[in-house]
Amino acid sequence: MPRPNINQARIIESALFCAFDKGMGETSLGDIANYLSIKKASLYNYFSSKEEMLKSLYIYCSDFLTKVNFVTEEELSKIDSLEEKSLEKFLKTHSLNFAKKHEIDPLFQIYTFINSEKYFTKEVLDIYINHYNKIENQIFRLAKIVNKKSSVENSILKKESKYLCAGFFQLLDNYLSNRKEIIRQNPESGVGALFVLPSDDKALQELAKFTTKILTI
Repeated sequence: MPRPNINQARIIESALFCAFDKGMGETSLGDIANYLSIKKASLYNYFSSKEEMLKSLYIYCSDFLTKVNFVTEEELSKIDSLEEKSLEKFLKTHSLNFAKKHEIDPLFQIYTFINSEKYFTKEVLDIYINHYNKIENQIFRLAKIVNKKSSVENSILKKESKYLCAGFFQLLDNYLSNRKEIIRQNPESGVGALFVLPSDDKALQELAKFTTKILTI
């Protein structure tokens, strides 16, 4: 009989934590079972194979990323009335908060999984592209509001938004890679230790400066 405190969601989350340490390709059902302190055979009460579990994992990641936004519809509607000084503060604060979201589980595990597995799995690549395009579009809409009083054409704003999105995610990836390396060098702390570490404010400020500079053309 399945243990009452084990369900498909817990197994998927545990798979993400295991993959965080050594990649999904090197993560076995045995690793996941050990993480959950159950027998490997117990996993078959929920998934017939690792492949079936991965399909559920893809859905989990895709659903979670639909809730991750650079800027929401409600925030876009409020930005229009901000004064220039308040707008700059909003952009900096917003960029910092968006980056910090990625330090918190399970988003960091999802981010790590998606960015590594997109090179090997079409389903994961599609998840990455859909999320990236969504964020890029949100940045473009934000750029139009920020520069509404200027004569900058939409084609230029679109180009700058692509540049900002690509640059921001590269800086974010570098930041999170360094954060993960801290855990790699201190294995006794475990994966969860990342989320109690103080943020690297200097690196985050660079993210915020980059965002503000590009958005305010």
